[in-house]
Amino acid sequence: MRRSFTSRTIVPAILIAIAGSLCIAGFVTPGRATEQQAGTKAPSPFIGANECRGCHAGIFRGVEPTQHWKINLGAVPPSTHDPKVSSCESCHGPGREHADSLGDPAKIVSFARLSKKEVADRCLTCHQYSQEHGNFRRSAHRNADVTCLDCHSVHHAEQTRYLLRAAQPQVCYGCHAEQKAEFARPFHHRVDEGLITCTECHNQHGSPLRRQVRSSASQDVVCGKCHTETIGPFVFEHAPQKTNGCMTCHSPHGSPNPRLLKRNNVNQVCLECHSGIGVSASLQPTPFHNQDTQFQACTMCHVAIHGSNASQRFLR
Repeated sequence: MRRSFTSRTIVPAILIAIAGSLCIAGFVTPGRATEQQAGTKAPSPFIGANECRGCHAGIFRGVEPTQHWKINLGAVPPSTHDPKVSSCESCHGPGREHADSLGDPAKIVSFARLSKKEVADRCLTCHQYSQEHGNFRRSAHRNADVTCLDCHSVHHAEQTRYLLRAAQPQVCYGCHAEQKAEFARPFHHRVDEGLITCTECHNQHGSPLRRQVRSSASQDVVCGKCHTETIGPFVFEHAPQKTNGCMTCHSPHGSPNPRLLKRNNVNQVCLECHSGIGVSASLQPTPFHNQDTQFQACTMCHVAIHGSNASQRFLR
């Protein structure tokens, strides 16, 4: 019995024959279309710093001398390990969509639209592991809603080294007006004169200690950097200095009294602790300790007031 051919069998046969002839002619290679689809990659979302420069030349002039620009030169490995990541895109995110949209600000990370917490978190992506910045999230500045860009300017810094918006102490005085007034007193640490800076004593990015000081609880580390003769160690220690710190007797920023004392008379400072010296239930103070009749300073006799290696009463 002869098999009848219908369109159901003829059409597939014709298609197979045509495909075979095209393969022989070299027009189509089996599987080439599939390979091309599989091998096609979407363009990288990163476009590189040179593309950013085309529109933001003014910003580039401020960024190129800074440490941040080293990211673009490969000195600091980018977090994404993408070879096209630039210093711009490390902070602002991939720039291709922003460029393709002819500068649509919604297509790029703009720090002006970020919350202060988001700004700090973005900066801490790189800076959180250093000793200098490791305590920022629990710092007094962070708790007061002060963020990185309140003190630093990445694009237009006045000081290139730390990217500060203004030189110290002016950048600190923007908030700390009380301390500015203290440094204007007759006796003061020479911050306004430029001999020391606020950040030599305080870690502006946070410290486990109060007032963000760079020292132990007794302040002997931060004060002892300059006042080495007062720190010791001594055989006979003056207890308040070790237990309460230098600020027991001194005002750290400035004072109307010599030696930055908290009182205008050295005896008054001493008597805050030694008010009952020489007094017993039956005897009056000895004449040389009687403040009603004698007004010479205690330190005329107790010359080694910070501590002594020879006298338990700090006489020498």
